[in-house]
Amino acid sequence: MGRLLAVALLALCAIQGQAPPKPCVLKPYRVLVVVAGWGDPASQVIGEKDAFQPVAALLKAWSVPFDILRLDQQTLGASYLFDRSGAVRYGAMLWLADMPSYAGKNLAMLTEAVQQGTSIIVAASRFTDPALERILGLHYKADYRAPDPVLRGPVHFITRELMDDTKPGREQSLHIWVECRGAQALLSQGRHPVLTVYQPSPDTAAVWIGAPDMRSLLDSPYWRNIFQRSLLWGLRYLVLPDVDYSRRVLVMIDDWGAADKSFLSYWRYQTVTEELIRDKVIPVLAHHHAVVSANVVTGFVDRKTHRVISPWNQKFTDDYGVEQDYRSTQRGLKAAVEAGVLEIQSHGWTHMQPDLDSPPGPWWTADLDGEASVGGWYEEFEDTRRGVEAPALAQLFHLKRSLDYLRQDFGARPLSVIIGGGGWSKSYQNHSARVAAQAGFGLFDINESYFYLDRDLALDMTGISPASGHQYDRELHPEKWPQHSDGPFVLLFHDRDISLQHDFVERTFNALPKDTMTLSMNHYVGILHAQVTSASEGIEFGFQYEEPYGAYFGNHPSSWRLLLADPLVDKIKQSATANMIVDGRMAGPLNTSQLAERPVLIHLPAGTGTHSWKLELK
Repeated sequence: MGRLLAVALLALCAIQGQAPPKPCVLKPYRVLVVVAGWGDPASQVIGEKDAFQPVAALLKAWSVPFDILRLDQQTLGASYLFDRSGAVRYGAMLWLADMPSYAGKNLAMLTEAVQQGTSIIVAASRFTDPALERILGLHYKADYRAPDPVLRGPVHFITRELMDDTKPGREQSLHIWVECRGAQALLSQGRHPVLTVYQPSPDTAAVWIGAPDMRSLLDSPYWRNIFQRSLLWGLRYLVLPDVDYSRRVLVMIDDWGAADKSFLSYWRYQTVTEELIRDKVIPVLAHHHAVVSANVVTGFVDRKTHRVISPWNQKFTDDYGVEQDYRSTQRGLKAAVEAGVLEIQSHGWTHMQPDLDSPPGPWWTADLDGEASVGGWYEEFEDTRRGVEAPALAQLFHLKRSLDYLRQDFGARPLSVIIGGGGWSKSYQNHSARVAAQAGFGLFDINESYFYLDRDLALDMTGISPASGHQYDRELHPEKWPQHSDGPFVLLFHDRDISLQHDFVERTFNALPKDTMTLSMNHYVGILHAQVTSASEGIEFGFQYEEPYGAYFGNHPSSWRLLLADPLVDKIKQSATANMIVDGRMAGPLNTSQLAERPVLIHLPAGTGTHSWKLELK
């Protein structure tokens, strides 16, 4: 019956002299990032020294799925570019390699992929290969330096929302001179094009971005806008988290459960009591609809027994005459979790060196006015006291103990770990972020920045979220914070600040702008780990929230913004009706009149696992 109806529709269209609208077919929602090399020979850690780190961090912040192909170890074979059915595997390719030669890299296969639907965006590259030149409609001529301003050319989707007041002031740093051979220059610096677009096949785009370097694609609002619009033009759509990061702050409170507050002369204070948490923390957070992270230490280093024991059994008067009641602290933390204003995260197991016994120790018996007070003893993930890294196996042991005991003590499954003391190991064999990923964490925080973690990758997210420490004897000045459109501002303080100034939490939150909201750590980790896929037919997307990373969405709904480029908007508008279907159920009609100006909001119900969203066109 359905087939007869389709035939009748075709016949009716033919009689009326019009062709039936073509069904919308989306490009695969996956990007291949091509790089010249990668610092980690095992391809697991992307660090700040990797030139492509800013681009990878942006893609992760935008929840754009991507794979990496490194030309120092791989070639562009068909198995990378096509799936087994013969369809292209990637909707777009980001070419970030800048090599003098691509001999033996099989770029002919790249041409075939572009012909079959894979768009290509080339950034900060001289593309010195005939195949790349033909795809881009460009020819690389030489490097140059010039003081001329960057000026707009013809109006185009990529540049029509570009704000001139965000234009960088040092255009003379642009240095790649290209000649248009079919491509259209959208931005130019004197005689030198700096942004071009070309159509190498009917449904693909080829964009060249002559940014000074890849770092500018993240750091400069001007080049970031160009990069995102170029990616949107190449894929024809983007699915972004529906979060206004510019008004979001991620708040973390360190050192809950740590032993050092009870014996270090320069870091001594009373552990925060249940009464103080109930009176001065929970009501303030609830009033501001805030959820913050408590970074908890579950291993108490006991100098009497020379063992690591539970903090939550400790109630004593320390050598300074201060009553320490860690049992009360635990009850207060549990009350805050129950009130929905606190998440339990990891601050390591002990906040101490894994090796407390070897010279210049043992720390257990060293003088607290001398050797035992040296800061290097209080760094868990790097042995700065001995000038060496912490072994990967020792780090893994501590991280697993933290996970186990936080589960026992609070019923929590932490998704993030923050280093204690500022030290962490950076070699690839002992890399602390890689080890944390192996342990099962989703984010590794190093105070001023953090790494995204999954089982395959540790990605330095430097540049996405600015961060600042705060403390009780300082004023908070959010007006001085830098812009952060792609990630929350990270604000860090300690339980010490609450202990020494009981209204510290209230004072801190009252200093935030009225429209600022918190973003919880579990929520943020859930967003970063969400897996978005496109269907092979129609306008349909899948959203995968896997445990443990997506646990937040088990009892919270989620939302996304679907951005559409003009060609896809035009196809949708050819339909008489457009209805949204969520998880197989009708969710309502879509007003298509403003698709070019406003994103489509995708609302999904609570629940981990897979959700679907479909735009049904008739």
